[in-house]
Amino acid sequence: MRYPSRFLIPVVITLGCGGESPPIVTGRPPTALNGGFVRTSELVAGPTQGPSAVRNPYEGQANALLDGKHYYGWFNCTGCHGGAGGGGIGPPLADEDWIYGGEPAQIFQTIVQGRPNGMPSFGAQIPADQVWKIVAYVTSLSGESGGGESGSVEGRPQDRRTSGAEQ
Repeated sequence: MRYPSRFLIPVVITLGCGGESPPIVTGRPPTALNGGFVRTSELVAGPTQGPSAVRNPYEGQANALLDGKHYYGWFNCTGCHGGAGGGGIGPPLADEDWIYGGEPAQIFQTIVQGRPNGMPSFGAQIPADQVWKIVAYVTSLSGESGGGESGSVEGRPQDRRTSGAEQ
């Protein structure tokens, strides 16, 4: 008598549920107000929008360029980008071809956040003011800082010192 009850209980439960299937939802998906679209993510297709007009607070300051050169060496940027920014393991910085943008805000973002396939994030290791000084130095390597020739950081303080001695 035990065996028939084992088979009978599941049959009774199945029949007791009514055997109804869940309702099928029909109709259109929800729409946004004013004929727009429903955003389900912050990701968007297409090119990224350019950074806002953020300026380097140390742009064109000779002392900041020298500090940036020191930080460039201290944080081992030379290990990948070379001592004068000529490249190596990492891309060159002394030219005008930039993978992720050569504007100061874009360079700052690259240093702080890193980039895929090699560029580590330094946001937790380098304070923002030091990053801006590195940005000032890096932009001077390609001659875009308004300082003249490529690598002109090294000559600036010496020009001031020697110009007074020569006169």
